[in-house]
Amino acid sequence: MSGLRQGWLVGRREMWERSRSRAFRAGVVVMLILVVAAIALPEVLKSGKVTKDVGFTGATPTELPAVVVDQAKALDVTVKVHRYGDVAAGEQGVRDQKADVLVVDAEQLQWRGKPDERLRAIITGSIQLLAVQQRAAAAGIDPHQALALLAPVSVTNEELGVVAGRSPDNEAAAYVMSIVLFVAILMYGNLVLSGVAEEKSSRVVEVLVARMPARNLLAGKVTGIGLLGFAQLAVTALVALVTALAVGSVHLPAVTAGVLAWVVVWFVLGYAMYAMAYGALGSLASRAEDASTVAGPASYLLIAAYWLAYAAVATDPQSGWAKLVSIFPATAPFAMPARIALGAAAWWEPLVATAITLAATAGLVVLAGRVYTGAILHSGPTLKLADAWRGGRRGVSKSTPPDVRRGWWHAPPGAVRHRPSLRSPATAAGRWVQVALFGAATVVAAVVVMLTHDVIVGVAAAAAVFAAASRITKDRLHAHR
Repeated sequence: MSGLRQGWLVGRREMWERSRSRAFRAGVVVMLILVVAAIALPEVLKSGKVTKDVGFTGATPTELPAVVVDQAKALDVTVKVHRYGDVAAGEQGVRDQKADVLVVDAEQLQWRGKPDERLRAIITGSIQLLAVQQRAAAAGIDPHQALALLAPVSVTNEELGVVAGRSPDNEAAAYVMSIVLFVAILMYGNLVLSGVAEEKSSRVVEVLVARMPARNLLAGKVTGIGLLGFAQLAVTALVALVTALAVGSVHLPAVTAGVLAWVVVWFVLGYAMYAMAYGALGSLASRAEDASTVAGPASYLLIAAYWLAYAAVATDPQSGWAKLVSIFPATAPFAMPARIALGAAAWWEPLVATAITLAATAGLVVLAGRVYTGAILHSGPTLKLADAWRGGRRGVSKSTPPDVRRGWWHAPPGAVRHRPSLRSPATAAGRWVQVALFGAATVVAAVVVMLTHDVIVGVAAAAAVFAAASRITKDRLHAHR
């Protein structure tokens, strides 16, 4: 059987096993619900009519309440008029929250606490408009002609991006795509990490390595999880698009098909590179609880690469520093798609960056395969990277015990033949914990976005919370075992 055939069989098995997991399915459902809520809920809340209660007392012009109602209607605000016999009654109405503001003698506005700037502008503008009409009539000028002279001039606004020809919407789309790539690579890279550690701790890997080289097993695992992750992202993106179109008022930045194609390419390249590192480091741990500790360097590198790429692109995507970051393999998956979306990359830069990243990934496949080969059958304490590197030179054929090399299918007659199970209580609990942490991180993102009105800050805060909480949770689980 060829290496490609072996890798595909492993990848297909990986997709089948993980897609059957209740934790995985629950995570997909939770993600879809949160995506729909994040897109639809703000529009539903915004679509509700705004109603304000305005009280009038004292020497108020007869026409003023009607003018306030008309001016507010132009801004989609409904005003309910309340009349009070004296100032004391009106102030009590404001204190009792029966009125949002009290207009005294058409000269003073009284509020309960901090003024509502939007409502204050409506009332102030109405008073000034009515005063102009009255003064024009007193001077013998037609009030309508006076208003025509004072009519505001329409002025259009244009938002300029950091790159000529690109708007801030394009910049937002570029940053969001970089964040999605970062979260996806981090999430599915950790799936590879946990999968390698689970198979090693449950000794399933001994059965698999008896039939194929360890490097083919690692490549198949990375491929299977990557395809499953890409399908999950595609479903999530489709649901988000349908929800946005159904809501109708959501403005979607224009992203060309070429930009989306490059995003897919860089997701594949970035995931393959980091997933190989996660898989190789995960093989050093003999227990699933130790996997996050040994894979710490890869996680730190991934987080640092993202923030370095973000800083370079956000500062000046056309600078020499940004060009260098978008070509360096570790940071290219995050920097280059953003620069392409912003129109800051020359036609040859993505091609050069792709070639360099492909070469780096190919070299990492060889290195990761050697480490994986030397460490995957090791049992006992966590293996050092140098020891796994030396063990990888011997290959599985010499380091594998004879009974493992024979495999479960060569068991003596009458022996019970079974495959070791990938499922265990600790594994199931860990997966449910990951689902809970993802939900909590999403809630944090929603709260931060509502407070700061910045999607990038919200997603960054959620990623930080998820990474920190995941690390603490795994350490606690390890301490209790």
